[in-house]
Amino acid sequence: MSESTLTSKNQATVPKKIADFLGAKPGQKIEWYIMGGRVLVDAPRKMKNPTAFLTTQDVHLNLNMVKLVKEVRENL
Repeated sequence: MSESTLTSKNQATVPKKIADFLGAKPGQKIEWYIMGGRVLVDAPRKMKNPTAFLTTQDVHLNLNMVKLVKEVRENL
């Protein structure tokens, strides 16, 4: 588990372990999503093969991809 503290301006530092996992660099924007009662954070980047990315991650989430896509579209 990684944690950070929320400041009075609603700012938080992304822990190094999380930033490294996301491939996020200083000054890069990160995206926040609310899906199914959870908050997901992503660092947008160009992917050569999105299918491979989704199926080879070390972190395994118990998510139904069809449901996830539907929720993303509903929250745009």
